[in-house]
Amino acid sequence: MNVKNSIASLFLGSIASTYALANPVVNVINVQTDDPTGYTEYLANNPQIFESFGAVSGGTCVTLTGHKYPNQAFAFTIYDTPADAYKSAAAFAMGPPNPEMDSMRSIVSAEMYAILKPFTLPSGFERRFQLVVNDVPKYIEAATELEKGWQANGHNVEIGVFLPLGKGETSANLLDVRIFGVTAEAAGKLSLELMGQPSWNQAAAAKLASTVESVEMDTFEMCKQVYPAS
Repeated sequence: MNVKNSIASLFLGSIASTYALANPVVNVINVQTDDPTGYTEYLANNPQIFESFGAVSGGTCVTLTGHKYPNQAFAFTIYDTPADAYKSAAAFAMGPPNPEMDSMRSIVSAEMYAILKPFTLPSGFERRFQLVVNDVPKYIEAATELEKGWQANGHNVEIGVFLPLGKGETSANLLDVRIFGVTAEAAGKLSLELMGQPSWNQAAAAKLASTVESVEMDTFEMCKQVYPAS
């Protein structure tokens, strides 16, 4: 790593620590599974797994399009504080194998994300981006404005913004962004209207676009909260 990249990494770490101090953190275990339904049901039927890690809530997501690898999926757990998330990551890394779960999935990687912009809608049909932005606070402000415009025009969707923590290979000012549509029908309705570039969306969309330097990932996912059972 050259000096410039080293400085960028240190800067990113300081940003992450500042935000994470006051925000919940999501732990993500990326997996490959030939049986996403069985894997999801196994986690739903074994809440003690989430309890053992001290999670507030948790669930699974199956990638529908934009895969990095075949049969891509992940399990997520949410914690009130970074310390709880970090302890959980350590417990998972050092924990014993689970032969039954291992038969349904293989682990690809583990990641953590601080929640910078919260959300209230349940997991469901979601679009996910990873973006490099030039101004994190401005991006969150623009995303909030865009979300309010969508809701004011009849679209019950929300935008969640997450900051990577210990993700592995990354870039300075990389954000993980999720559009919570809950159902495919609601997400499709929004997409169809936005394709027509409605006047009520243009100013907020332009403000958001001005902060984006590059799109590193774009997927659709089907997610489900399985703990606590809803």
